[in-house]
Amino acid sequence: MNTKKRTLRCGLSMLGTLVLSSTWGYAQTAPAAAAAGQTEEEDVLVLSPFEVSAESDTGYATATTLAGNRLNTELRDIGNAVTVINSQFLKDIAATSNETLLQYTVGTEVGNLNGNFAGTGDGAFLDESSRFRNPNQNTRVRGLAAADNTRDYFLSDIPWDGFNVDRVDLQRGPNSILFGQGSPAGIINVGLKQASYRNANEVSFQTDQWGSARATVDINRVLLKDQLAVRIMALHENEKFQQDPAYEDDKRYMGAVRWEPKFLRKGGARTIVKASYEKGDINSNRPRTLPPLDLITPWFGTGTYNGTFIENGSIRNPSTGVVTTVKKGDLRVFNALNKQTFNPHIVMDDNSGAANAGQARPKINGGADSGRFSPYFQPLLGNYGQQFGGPNAFYATDGGIPSYWIWEIRATRGINAAGADDNGVGEFAFHRPVGINSYDSFARQAGLPYSEFGVYKSKVLTDNTVYDFYNNLLDGPNKWEWSDFDSMSASIAQTFMDDKFGFEVVYNQQNYSNGQIALLDGQRQAIYIDIMDVYSDGTAAGANGVRFANGTKNPNVGRAFVTDSGQGGNRSYDSERDSTRATAFFTHDFAKKSNGWFANLLGRHTFTGLWSEDNLDREDRSWQRYAVLDDAYRTLFDGGTGIRFNDNGFAVNRVIYLGNSMASRSTASGAYLPRVQNLNEASSGTIRFFDSTWIATNVNPADPWENPYYPVGNASRNSTQSENSANYRGWINAPFKITDSEASQANRDALTTFARLRRDKTESKAFVWQAHLFNGGLVGTYGYREDTAGATEISQNVSNIAAPGFLNFNRNTYTLDGRTLSELSGTSRSYSIVGHLDELPVIKNLAEKLPVRVTLFYNKAENFQPFAGRKDIYGVDIALPAGETKDLGILLETKDGKYSLKVNKYETAVTNANSNGLGGAWFLGASQAWSGDWVNVFEYNWTGFGDSSGISTDPTYSRANWTDAPDREVAAIAAWRQWQQSAVAQKMYTAWKINPTTRTGQVNNTMPSGFALTEDSFSEGYEIELNAQPTRNWRLTLNASKSFATRKNIGGANLAEFVSAYEAFLNKTATDVNGATFRPGGDLRIWWGGAGNETALFQWNQNVGSEWAARSLQEGTNVPELREWRVNVISNYDFSEGRLKGFNAGVALRYQSEVTIGYPPGITSAGKITFDLANPYQGPAETDIDAWVGYGRKLFDKVDWRVQLNVRSIGKGNDLIPITAQPDGSGAGYRIAPRQYWSLTNTFRF
Repeated sequence: MNTKKRTLRCGLSMLGTLVLSSTWGYAQTAPAAAAAGQTEEEDVLVLSPFEVSAESDTGYATATTLAGNRLNTELRDIGNAVTVINSQFLKDIAATSNETLLQYTVGTEVGNLNGNFAGTGDGAFLDESSRFRNPNQNTRVRGLAAADNTRDYFLSDIPWDGFNVDRVDLQRGPNSILFGQGSPAGIINVGLKQASYRNANEVSFQTDQWGSARATVDINRVLLKDQLAVRIMALHENEKFQQDPAYEDDKRYMGAVRWEPKFLRKGGARTIVKASYEKGDINSNRPRTLPPLDLITPWFGTGTYNGTFIENGSIRNPSTGVVTTVKKGDLRVFNALNKQTFNPHIVMDDNSGAANAGQARPKINGGADSGRFSPYFQPLLGNYGQQFGGPNAFYATDGGIPSYWIWEIRATRGINAAGADDNGVGEFAFHRPVGINSYDSFARQAGLPYSEFGVYKSKVLTDNTVYDFYNNLLDGPNKWEWSDFDSMSASIAQTFMDDKFGFEVVYNQQNYSNGQIALLDGQRQAIYIDIMDVYSDGTAAGANGVRFANGTKNPNVGRAFVTDSGQGGNRSYDSERDSTRATAFFTHDFAKKSNGWFANLLGRHTFTGLWSEDNLDREDRSWQRYAVLDDAYRTLFDGGTGIRFNDNGFAVNRVIYLGNSMASRSTASGAYLPRVQNLNEASSGTIRFFDSTWIATNVNPADPWENPYYPVGNASRNSTQSENSANYRGWINAPFKITDSEASQANRDALTTFARLRRDKTESKAFVWQAHLFNGGLVGTYGYREDTAGATEISQNVSNIAAPGFLNFNRNTYTLDGRTLSELSGTSRSYSIVGHLDELPVIKNLAEKLPVRVTLFYNKAENFQPFAGRKDIYGVDIALPAGETKDLGILLETKDGKYSLKVNKYETAVTNANSNGLGGAWFLGASQAWSGDWVNVFEYNWTGFGDSSGISTDPTYSRANWTDAPDREVAAIAAWRQWQQSAVAQKMYTAWKINPTTRTGQVNNTMPSGFALTEDSFSEGYEIELNAQPTRNWRLTLNASKSFATRKNIGGANLAEFVSAYEAFLNKTATDVNGATFRPGGDLRIWWGGAGNETALFQWNQNVGSEWAARSLQEGTNVPELREWRVNVISNYDFSEGRLKGFNAGVALRYQSEVTIGYPPGITSAGKITFDLANPYQGPAETDIDAWVGYGRKLFDKVDWRVQLNVRSIGKGNDLIPITAQPDGSGAGYRIAPRQYWSLTNTFRF
């Protein structure tokens, strides 16, 4: 991070420490404070126009806000959608954060175990791994996007906690008066507690049914009456959860001082100086809100299941030998797995033509049946976690010492018959372990209905008797998060002529960092089952006539496990914010000295001017947890120095087993698998691998040898001794060294795969005019704002750096100092008009006859976000994200002030907002690089480009060892060369720095700096808020929202152009030499040229294309997880007399209507997919009831005690809420539903 503010921060921290130390000493020695209620000698705090307070709150109703014109303004006089949550509301429902508050407020959603949505979208795979670091930001307002979080109207990364919060202001929709460059969804502002001129002490203790412990301290002391006060607050919380061993430890303290020097109070002038400092750190291992993916139960399936052939072709019946021609869509019957186990060599064998081989390969790739569908193909088979050639660490005992294996034989020193290196040993073909396939991938490979359109989703585990995800955290103690922060604020406010005009200058500085270490990331957030019968150390000769059966028996076959390579999920974020804001106002009331009609017409006018400067320096990093970096390993297994350290071959895959083998069980249900209990960390040790060093010095490599890999009669069986594994050193155990990112900062730097520094600077000028005309009967507010936003950034990505790929953190080059900021400017306006009918001339007399006071309001506001430097797929600048909202409504209030009802109709539109609506966006560049790479491999091996393979200039590049391909590959190469020269491809290649004709190695792609996907969204609906205080002791509030929110134009026009052109190219058909129809561009084979290999079209649809099609067809439908109706009712009654004196009781009802989780698909006459939008699949409505009961009394003369028991979601047990559905309407993705739990709070005031 940039360190330009270190000196200032250190000085301010020292000052804060001195102030807090002196005030704490005073608090210890000061005379005891008066008991609560005994304040006759204490003065009420008189606020400046720049402040608001809860002093005038009645029940849950709050009278004033700063959200109207940045000055203390009555809520009834502004038209924008603002809800103020006061401290009484927070105490009643026991809310202390966004995660515990936003379920109760209008138009807001928050994601966590007690939340009302997941916030993970609705893609094929729901991923929550990025939410663990800061769940405070997992919010949504009006179905649009996350709100900005602010502290006293300064943007903030710091998650708020109720220990130092006086109130929460929720601004829904854009408001340029507050932030011209804020989130168009709105802001969540917390008003921090400040020192006041009243001695008070409060200590609170809270626990709950999971064993949490929370303690807070709040001490306010008056040092000079009416002049100087200090306040000290502290929090120590150890929060536990239903899921063991999840936790969150939160420690914070804050000090605040207020000084109003008496000697400056002259002539109606007043000076207020305030300062505060807060510091905190949070360490956690937060619970999961989603069950793990189910990659275990399909192993127990019996019988058969139906699929279809995914393309035209033929298949030979292995029993009868009959060849059948099939067409795309023809019925295909597959056998269920029925607990079948596999050999890593056999399961991938699509070359030899042997019986019952190649179960993981869709087509046969060698022999007489080459190109035909494999009769043994099993689409239920998928990846063995992230195992793609690197070391595996097998933890047979949770927390024990692992055994290390290299599953895949690295024959990098293999020789040919002439004795020259050829990087291969012919006894071994490609081999790899397999696991259970995710359901979305299975559906595509099995040819389930509509699967080619990517409408299937991954399935999560829903049977908690297999694994109790309600009570257990899948990761155990092997993931963790952290954050630490400090914040300083200092202000001076000066008013004149009894607050007729004045100014305020505020300086705010915040430093924040967070990060996480992950055990599981991406689709590895799953439970697997080990279905490998043996390890890969067997030989083709095998045992008992079965090839490779003489490999080491897998002692863990049938055991469940979790696994990942640690290549993703490890992230950090550091930010330094400093802001300076100056506000000045002038107010004049024409009616103050005249009661004439003209003076009343002109009324009171307030003019407010604002200038601010906000600076943000941030750094984002991602890193790999483990890697094998020593040169000996690189040389032995990878044959050169041209591969980067983050290659799969260097990543350590931890495989942590859960419980005993289930091979003898008929079902996974009832297994009650244990969670990971212990730390399972990888460290240097001994690894078993195949050493491909030739040791048979007395054997001629050219001597004949019969290769048992191939069946008898296969011509390839006739081979030479160079392909005989017995002539090589073979399987050995040898030491190897693992580098752990968490062992030192140097290690983390070495394993960092992405790093970015960014600097943002925003200068703002705003003017607000608020007019109270007709003696306050008509209130108009106009706001105008100009923002100039500048940004610059530099980033490093391992994929853009020459091998071995280590990033450079030299501060002379990795710095933002001296860089010019790219600037964008924008203006935004807000209009608001409010009419109080009973105060307006002409209609006043009529309105006064109504039983209630009637207020009409209209608001129109806009803003933008200063996302400078964003680029689209062609590297073109993206316009600023902008928001606009309209609010129109009515406010009804009883004349006694006991009831108020506000109804608001809103429309909010957002353009060019950042989007996460398209999964697999990373593949946009990879689709061109991977395909371009293999076009080169095939072409340069065939034709005379001058250097036989075209790779000879780079000896570290080892992909070119392939045979000539058939005529379809010639057509594929020609088609790709034509595509690569097309105008659309060239625009994309220029932006992504793709050179498709490179002849020196892999084709790489570099994502444009600032690349972003955007979307437009729109939300409309109604918001209803009722506040009531029927009696002095009874407070009641109700809020409801009816919402429709949709998104469209994902990626913008240029992405749409690219996708349209690329898909047309991939799907363009031709006829081969046999008269068969195929797609030359889409048929390009990836990884190697075999008939059963993945194609360019398959990979595109798997990663981007299918989801793009679904998103395009669903434009105009509701965003994920949006409920049409949300209703909250909260009520509390305080008993002030009789036998129940001192008690209070309350109840809350939270209702959410049904949620759309998918749409029935269909096929048009043109063969395109469509959706029945009129008949969506829906999840159930949700109703949660909360209740609380409290009791308070005076314990001693000067000590008041109150205890309160809160119970949330009464009667609810463990349950799941659907998020997404499969095409047939069955559930796919779920979140864990809130369940009943209680908390108990004891508060002492003295």
